[in-house]
Amino acid sequence: MVRNLVCCAAIVTAGFSSLASFAGLASFAGFARLACAHAEDAGEAPVPEPKPADAAASPDAKDWKAERRDVQIPMRDGKALAADLYLPEKPGKYPTILIQTPYNKNRFDAPFSQMDNNAGEAGRGSVSDALQMLDREHYVYAVVDWRGFYGSKGAMEGVVRGKWKRGQDGFDTVEWLAAQPFSDGKIGTWGGSALGKQQFDTAIEHPPHLVCCVPLIAALGQSYPHYYENGLLLEGHVKTLDRLGYGVSALILKAPRPEGMAWKLAERMTYKPEQIEVPCLLISGWWDNYPDLIMQTFEDLLAKGGARTKAHSKLILGPWDHISVGIAKQGDLEFAGATKFTGPAAKQFLDHWLRGLDNGWAKTPRVRWFPANESKWLEADSWGGIAREIRAFYLGADGKLTAEKPSEKAAGARTYVYDPANPSPTLGGANLPPMKHGPTDHAGLDARKDVLAYTTAPLDADLRVNGCVELSFGYSVNRVCCDFTARLCEVRADGKPYLIADAAARCWDVKPGEAGRATLRFPVTAYTLAKGHALRVYLSSSNWPRYERNPHTGADHWDERSALTLDVSIDHADAELKVPVQKE
Repeated sequence: MVRNLVCCAAIVTAGFSSLASFAGLASFAGFARLACAHAEDAGEAPVPEPKPADAAASPDAKDWKAERRDVQIPMRDGKALAADLYLPEKPGKYPTILIQTPYNKNRFDAPFSQMDNNAGEAGRGSVSDALQMLDREHYVYAVVDWRGFYGSKGAMEGVVRGKWKRGQDGFDTVEWLAAQPFSDGKIGTWGGSALGKQQFDTAIEHPPHLVCCVPLIAALGQSYPHYYENGLLLEGHVKTLDRLGYGVSALILKAPRPEGMAWKLAERMTYKPEQIEVPCLLISGWWDNYPDLIMQTFEDLLAKGGARTKAHSKLILGPWDHISVGIAKQGDLEFAGATKFTGPAAKQFLDHWLRGLDNGWAKTPRVRWFPANESKWLEADSWGGIAREIRAFYLGADGKLTAEKPSEKAAGARTYVYDPANPSPTLGGANLPPMKHGPTDHAGLDARKDVLAYTTAPLDADLRVNGCVELSFGYSVNRVCCDFTARLCEVRADGKPYLIADAAARCWDVKPGEAGRATLRFPVTAYTLAKGHALRVYLSSSNWPRYERNPHTGADHWDERSALTLDVSIDHADAELKVPVQKE
């Protein structure tokens, strides 16, 4: 029975780091067979005996090369991964920072050759992180192409995927590096997004010489919210992953419901915080793809990880999107005070753990965050321990957002007609290019007849939003299924509304004409609205192409041929926006 359930888990190893290894599968059934084999046979390949670091030969000055290109690192199955190594000029034994990438190791040439260049995929666009972390005097940097990608493309040939895990490649790479003459036996890892997920997968395999990890903008494991938000496919995100070569959409589309056994097994088999035993520094942003999942990863590492993970892992959150960590310009806004922080923080973390420096890292706070529109970093022992209060704002049929419940007249209904052939466009948010991303101007929504806006009066004091805002309201529609999307914005003195966060939810099994209730939860944020500015929420039924459109027929995915318009009525009798506010 258990075996059958595992075989049905068609997305059990889906995602940035593992779906790449399954790209090109012809069918759902084929993936299911591989998932079953993965569950039963993974790990059977012999693990090479790690060579003690102190047994490595001493480096020979005459053979010392500071830059070594296309080095072949052997794996346990006889294949090899291509790597570029950047060593200090002076021969010796050094700690190594390992970066494992599916985005071409050659793109790292500029920053690691000390050229003044954008770091590109090194830090998902972050000049700050790659260049300020760089220390060619004290570290070896090893940049390795993933199996199946670029210089390591041939290493996937003939591989029985069900008997191989990408984390095993990470294990073998760590241990090979530790055995080299230039190594002092201490290996740390660094990188963002897919590069961050691979760090978790490597750590789960327990390579003996792995000391610490710096996963930026990456959450542990694979789960439904990586690809769907409350029932809506993250269409733009999934299509971008396909363009990057992961080939995920064919698999993800077959599991649209969160209660499916496939997702439960996927999370069970890939989400293993209890297997992480090294200190981790997690870094994310308010407009990152998954700040909630990264927050959950961090909290579970503290609760379930090994002793060193629990005691020494830390979290940094700032006003950044997924591709611009540490950069001032975010969407249409700038946050100069949050720049040049994460790179030095990562350097301090790595220096402490890999070089043993008494540099103050041990005394840095567990959690540090930079609220958008503030001027300084804040700190706490835990995110959950921050003093907050819930402030309620009520939506009225007059379009007002007030601290008092609306009058009987203002508690009536507002209606709109939504035509999915003309969806409300994505104007920014937690997206990957080519979609607009970050905190962008959303004034383009104001003229749409299928978007309802609710706005407060100018605030009489600063409003320090901190946590997850929640929107709930009553509704009725004329179809058996519908979606609701919301965009939370700050309206500045010039009247322009800038995105704080967006949210969405699908309502299944709706009875046409009958009253229903919807709740939308926005991702975690810290955003300060200045006195005199206003808070606005836009409510609609689309935000495309961020979210897949709903055909309103009961089908799980978009079908242009059968799509129907949607008549929506919003009831304001108990329509409420709950805003967590940080106490002074």
